[in-house]
Amino acid sequence: MNKNNDNSTFDFDDQQFSEKFNKNIEKVLGDTDTFPQDQEQMQKQVEELVQDIKLEEEVNKPEIATPSEKDLVTTNNGLNDTVATLEEPSNDLEDQEIEDKLMNINASLAKQIGDEIDSSSEQLKKKKKRKKILTGLGISFLSIILLGVFLVFTPPGNKLLVSMGVNASGMIWSSMTKSFDDNTKVATDEDVIDEDDKQSDAPELDPATISWPTHPGEGRHEDGVYNILLLGEEAIGMGDGRGHTDVIVIATMNTKNKSIKLTSLMRDSYVQIPGYNDNKLNSAYAKGGLDLLYETIALNFDIKLDGCVKVDFEKFEKIIDRIGGIDVTLKKVEADYLNTTNYISNKKYRTVKEGLNHFNGNQALGYARIRHISTITGNNNDYGRTDRHRIILNAIFEKCKAKSKTDLAAMMVDFLPLITTDIDAECFKGLLNSFIDMGMSTGTIDQLRIPVNGAFKDNLKIRGMSVVVPDLPKNIEALHSFIFGDPVATTTPDAPKKSDDKSKSKK
Repeated sequence: MNKNNDNSTFDFDDQQFSEKFNKNIEKVLGDTDTFPQDQEQMQKQVEELVQDIKLEEEVNKPEIATPSEKDLVTTNNGLNDTVATLEEPSNDLEDQEIEDKLMNINASLAKQIGDEIDSSSEQLKKKKKRKKILTGLGISFLSIILLGVFLVFTPPGNKLLVSMGVNASGMIWSSMTKSFDDNTKVATDEDVIDEDDKQSDAPELDPATISWPTHPGEGRHEDGVYNILLLGEEAIGMGDGRGHTDVIVIATMNTKNKSIKLTSLMRDSYVQIPGYNDNKLNSAYAKGGLDLLYETIALNFDIKLDGCVKVDFEKFEKIIDRIGGIDVTLKKVEADYLNTTNYISNKKYRTVKEGLNHFNGNQALGYARIRHISTITGNNNDYGRTDRHRIILNAIFEKCKAKSKTDLAAMMVDFLPLITTDIDAECFKGLLNSFIDMGMSTGTIDQLRIPVNGAFKDNLKIRGMSVVVPDLPKNIEALHSFIFGDPVATTTPDAPKKSDDKSKSKK
């Protein structure tokens, strides 16, 4: 067949067929005599020619073997396979796709399994870590319980606990309190005459007539007896200078008879001031600072002090507020006076009444400053005021006794920055240990005022100042009897020392 696959049934490439075809054409074309005159005859001749050509083609066609039934079946199957191959996807292709899908599924499953294993491993690690932490916490908690039992319920533990607490308190005390400023300028040696002095019609006294004590002036001191000076400074209008100490109290802790005592020294007591003119006791600190005040008290009252704590009026208010206020009983005349004057500086707090009152800081300060109204003790003027100072200190002590140790520790952190002191950490720890050894169960606080009744002259003026002139020998005897338990006015050379050089800072 033609390579071009045309639809002709004549093979013009066959030589015999071509010759025969050309011969017949020439015969038809050359025979003019026989050429049909009409169309029908010519049509007939053409048909005959075509018939001859077909016959000739059939004769000359090569023999083609007739396929057997088996060959037909085989051929048919082959054709079917070919058609199936063309019509349907290859099994190999399907297998490849299935294999790819399986591979993807396997990979996905492997990833999920891997993630689960990783997650399980991480959870296992966390569980192990949590178990270790819980075990550690359990051991720590058990250790704390055992340590607590040891500290609280055994004598060695109690001793260790107290030692730890005392050491911690000493560090807090040293780091949070303020030191006295030795750089404050020295005041001039002038007499201070206030309005009360000007209004007084008291007679003038010649100071040359006063008999001063002849003791060495070093101050008596004994083991087991600690004397701390408490100062309240009024520095209003003093600028950079020191104020007058209108509150002067000696707080005594006597470990021998397990007692706490408070002794007020009247601020208007006329005393010797080393290096200065004789003057009121409250002027010593303003003139020469704490060292001069120590020397003045030692010279006039034969007492060596172990340290000092000072607060000003503003900080005093804050301390009273921090401890939650104090309870004080007033006479009607005191309540009326406080409600109608400016001693209580904040008007909204002028609401006190006769009987028991719960004072805040502003009310307590106003009460402490009253001079011209007698107190519940019956004393008036500066005598009554020193009584009020001790009443306030006793109320503070009672309030603190009712506090838990936790509350006291928290309060300590709050009000220590308000305190100025020369007591160093070692001295404070010694005082605290002594107080603890006393059992911290002291009941009442014993109180004394110097000068004592019958041992002073008042309603006098010296250089225009209203003063109280104490009989110092009698007052020294009363003071030593009260503090040390006997009237012997002698010093003890081997007395324990705190940080003896009072000119040095505590820090």
